[in-house]
Amino acid sequence: MASKSNYAKHMAQLSARIFGEVVRPTDIKSMKVVRLFARQPYDKTPDLVEYYPRHVELTSLMKRLRYLGLYRSVFELHSN
Repeated sequence: MASKSNYAKHMAQLSARIFGEVVRPTDIKSMKVVRLFARQPYDKTPDLVEYYPRHVELTSLMKRLRYLGLYRSVFELHSN
């Protein structure tokens, strides 16, 4: 089997750089690090950053459950 020419090697490395792949062959441990740095950071993921519970709906639900006697808040019992 014929070996790759220098031109083919350089084109393969250039292609890997352009598309964000690893340029040189790496082992499994190094690929784990590459995948870790390639993913989006936690503080940039919209699911974690833009999460706010529905406070108005939860407050009215808890008041209704307290009124029906299905939920008792420990904090309200000691506030008197």
